Amino acid sequence: MAEDNTRPIKRLKLNDNAEWYASAILTDEYSKEIPRVTVYLSELDNKRQISNVMYQLSKMLPLEQMNLQHLKRVRQLDIILCKVGDLKDQNITQYLESVGLGNEVVDILCKNIREYDVPALPPMLRWQYELAQTCWPCKFHPDKYMESLHNGSIFNEKERKFHSNIMHLLLTIKNCMENDKPCGICIDPRTKSVVALASSRASISPVMHCPMMLVDFVARTQDGGAWREEVSDEFANDDEELYNDVKVNPIISGIPKRYLDFIRTDERFKDIRIGAELPRAKLKCDDIEQNATLNVDNLEKYGPYLCTGYDLYLSQEPCLMCAMGLVHSRARRVYFEKRSYNGALVTRFKLHAIKELNHHYEVFQCKKQGEDSNHVIYS
Repeated sequence: MAEDNTRPIKRLKLNDNAEWYASAILTDEYSKEIPRVTVYLSELDNKRQISNVMYQLSKMLPLEQMNLQHLKRVRQLDIILCKVGDLKDQNITQYLESVGLGNEVVDILCKNIREYDVPALPPMLRWQYELAQTCWPCKFHPDKYMESLHNGSIFNEKERKFHSNIMHLLLTIKNCMENDKPCGICIDPRTKSVVALASSRASISPVMHCPMMLVDFVARTQDGGAWREEVSDEFANDDEELYNDVKVNPIISGIPKRYLDFIRTDERFKDIRIGAELPRAKLKCDDIEQNATLNVDNLEKYGPYLCTGYDLYLSQEPCLMCAMGLVHSRARRVYFEKRSYNGALVTRFKLHAIKELNHHYEVFQCKKQGEDSNHVIYS
């Protein structure tokens, strides 16, 4: 049996106009400083030597061979020779001779050698590039989309307002209707419409975490759902007039009746759209899996399939089971408010950063300005 949620709804004491900011949780290659690697530098006597030395080094000891192609080879009179770690039982002179450099060039290069730390990897964002430049000249190819994720400019004012409205709805349901249990909302970003709304039902089964319930409720809008019997009393009975439209309008079949009634009757949320797009036809999984990264394009092309192209708003960071479930469900983005002690998107590790996965969603933490985003929930 589902939990009894018949207690009256309280008003959540929040500032309705409070704006929420969605901060991207980027993979480490974008969020951390570039590691350093130690190389041998040679300081030449004059600039006239650079041309001949560069020709020989580019031919016999290219930077690409050392995975340092992101670096400029020369800085004023200093020139990169090789990584210190590439030398085994040889000294630098023996090593340069072994790669085929002529004696004259080796003599020039070995006259004034020192060790120096340079960026080991290419800079991905401008802040990394500017920091790397203080160490050694680098090549940099800006990625406007990733820059916008990092600096927050990816969202315009209208989108930020939408985030705020959804977060306000989410926390109202969590605190006033679900006794502070984890809650989640699934949104179709094309229509800005609520597809499904769920809360944790772990008291029924230990695997019925909020994100798993949310995915299951999304499946209801696609004529699926594995837990129909377990939560049957959360949805409409045949004699309930207010919810009778579900029978002829299954686009709202992912929203339990209490939530639906609340959204429909509360003036604060009158502008929030509800309803999912109905499945267009039976699809083969392979048809969509081939373009798994083009989430919104696939949603536009094929119609709803699992959570493809959908955005999920969660009151807390999902655990590994749930985070992986959202990978399998092909979610587009995951927004969460609080970190959790067993969270799999930032607290323990970053699941979305594992390159070997066949699908990756973007992750954002929602917070108000000045709020501590590192607060962890132990529940």
